[in-house]
Amino acid sequence: MTEKKTPTLSLDLRGEHCPYNAIATLETLATMKPGELLEVITDCSQSVHGIPEDSKRHGYHCLPVEHHGALFRFLIEVPLEG
Repeated sequence: MTEKKTPTLSLDLRGEHCPYNAIATLETLATMKPGELLEVITDCSQSVHGIPEDSKRHGYHCLPVEHHGALFRFLIEVPLEG
């Protein structure tokens, strides 16, 4: 059975457009502690590629993107130090 992960923090970016979505996501991730999980909700379809790619490039782990109607949900993990 898959473990359900509970986000530490949620960022609602509905109505915002790229590149703001990726910038806000990275700025928020930079304030979080190792092992924490950020949930990002957006209705910007361009974010489907931008947020996971930018997150990975900065050392974060983006779980598979969920698509719910017009909304996209991202869960991004801050890696543990070590």
